[in-house]
Amino acid sequence: MTAAETGPARAVRVEATVKAPISEVWRVWTTSHGAEEFFAEKANIRLAIGGPYEIQFDPKDERSGTKGLKILSYAPEEMISFQWNAPPEMPEVRNGGTWVVVQMRPEGTDRTHVTVTHLGWKEGLEWDRAYVHFTRGWGDLMKRLERRFTDGPIDWNKERMMYQESRERKS
Repeated sequence: MTAAETGPARAVRVEATVKAPISEVWRVWTTSHGAEEFFAEKANIRLAIGGPYEIQFDPKDERSGTKGLKILSYAPEEMISFQWNAPPEMPEVRNGGTWVVVQMRPEGTDRTHVTVTHLGWKEGLEWDRAYVHFTRGWGDLMKRLERRFTDGPIDWNKERMMYQESRERKS
C-alpha cells in the first residue's frame, strides 16, 4: 500500500494480485451480484457511463452507502472509475466529490493485478480523518477481494465491517 499524504497528488492507493482470471475480477467490480460477493451485502451497479455504482454497507441504514453515486468511465477488463463518498459522520468529505479508479491487468491466465486509487482529496481535519479511514477501508476491501477468489463469496453473516465497529464504539 502506498499513499501520497498531502497536496494535490494526495491519494489512497492499494494493490493486490488475486488468483482469478481478469474476466472474473472485472465481473465482481462491475455487476451488482459480483460486488455482493466481496464489496458489501447489497449493491446496485449498472455498467454504463452515468450508471449507478451504489454499495450498501449496512442494509439497515441507507445512509451507510453510496446511493446516487455514478460510474464515471470504464474500459472493459482494464479499468472502471466511479464517484465515492464517506460515512455520514464525515459530511464535508461525504459531499466532497472524491472518486475511485480501479485498474486491472492480467498476470498470466489465472491471476490479475488490481490497483485501487481513491482521488479528489482536500485539506482539513475531517479530510485527514477520512484519509486514515479509507487507507484502512480500501486495504480491508482488497483482502476481501483476495479471499473471494480463494475461499468463495464472503459470508456477510460472519464478516465484520468497519461501520459495525464505529457503531459499537458509540454504544
